[in-house]
Amino acid sequence: MRRCTRLLYLLMIALLIPISASAEFKKTKIAVLDFQLQGEAFENKDMGTIVAEWFITAMVREGRFDVVERRLLEKVLSEQQLAMSGVVDASSATEIGKLLGVKVIITGSVMKLRDVTEINARIIDVESASIIAAENIKSSATSGLQEMVVEMSQKIMKNFPLEGYVVNRSGDSVTIDLGLRTGVKKGMRFIVFKEGQVIKHPKTGEVLDVERIQTGTVTIADISQKISTAKIEEESEPGSINYGHFVKSMMETKASKGVKETKEAKEANDGRLYVDATPAEAKIRILNIGPSYVRGISLAPGSYTIEVSAPGYLTEVEKIRLGENEEKTVSIKLAVAPAKPAASMARQEYSPPARGTYPPDPKPEPRPAINSEQAKFLRMLGSNNVQDQRDAARLFIRAGASDPVVLDAVEKALLRGYKQDSPDRNHIDAMAWLCKALGASGSARYKSTLSAVASDAPHKKLRGYAEKSMNQL
Repeated sequence: MRRCTRLLYLLMIALLIPISASAEFKKTKIAVLDFQLQGEAFENKDMGTIVAEWFITAMVREGRFDVVERRLLEKVLSEQQLAMSGVVDASSATEIGKLLGVKVIITGSVMKLRDVTEINARIIDVESASIIAAENIKSSATSGLQEMVVEMSQKIMKNFPLEGYVVNRSGDSVTIDLGLRTGVKKGMRFIVFKEGQVIKHPKTGEVLDVERIQTGTVTIADISQKISTAKIEEESEPGSINYGHFVKSMMETKASKGVKETKEAKEANDGRLYVDATPAEAKIRILNIGPSYVRGISLAPGSYTIEVSAPGYLTEVEKIRLGENEEKTVSIKLAVAPAKPAASMARQEYSPPARGTYPPDPKPEPRPAINSEQAKFLRMLGSNNVQDQRDAARLFIRAGASDPVVLDAVEKALLRGYKQDSPDRNHIDAMAWLCKALGASGSARYKSTLSAVASDAPHKKLRGYAEKSMNQL
């Protein structure tokens, strides 16, 4: 009995070993054949071999491909009486691929016509025996040909993106299951997806695909052998990137590099803005940009609207224009706000009214005056546009989220909209930000409202935000 148990145990271990090994990342195995020479006479008869070597070097440097060694390739092809160069058709591609154990074959031609040299490359999928991609480059200078081959190899690699998963999230960073051994490099960008609806065939019920919903983008910041740490650059909504999401590498093109270079060139011409406000504790905002104001903020040349506000003072708004490399200092002094009218009423002795008469209605208490900043928030919160409501909540949180007049308007907007079962993400996002604004106030008077949203909202995400905000009170 013990012997049987021991044999069963060893059998289980033997079965598990290949499973764990198969989970290891495997590089795409490729073979690069010599390129065929076509057209006019070449100064160098080995140009087809040279171009193939350039391709091999570029692919190996990326670290994500297992390239068949040239000697092994020559040996196998000579044994099968196949040429190292030439146009490979579907049947020969399949035959070569099976012999070498590769998935992809890269081959093509080098054509010379007068002063122009053209290189054509084809990527052949061994399993399907079909051309899955084709690229070509032209050059009038042979000296720059190698650089163009490297550029072409980058285009080819777009057909083999790195794919993996998010295995951890911490704050604004994630860990993915791809590292040095898979060819990940610092600065590489990945698109992040989550699985959506399963797509099935209506007749057979066969699963054809799974919908991928993009949740954001990340950029690699640190790399180890098997994993990498990436900084979250964009999210479709706060907290949308999570454990288990799928990642896919983005290839950087010349166009995207050009955008970065243009951005750097623009930043070189930025000016700096300094705002001197009185009183010193006044809050300074630049209304037409996203980042918060800091003294000496770097801004691109253009027009800007400055808002300065402080409790007990009238808010001032001033428009300025900043030139290239200009350092501008703006001085703004706030005027003291006029005193608010007294809200109390003089006491009067009560005397019963005469028969058939009634006392006059008491005069309503005068409403406290609202400043321009409050008016702006109230207007945005009362709007039917949910994006205005969301922006108002964001700005209000940034401003300190303590004004009771605005907080009451936030509560009113939330109560008006949280029960709507709308699929619109903007609506859900706006309601979530309204919850955050009430939570950031720290006032317990809004706890019952947030409790109602946390229990009755039709959307799970909104219920979660309401509960988190309620816990802040």
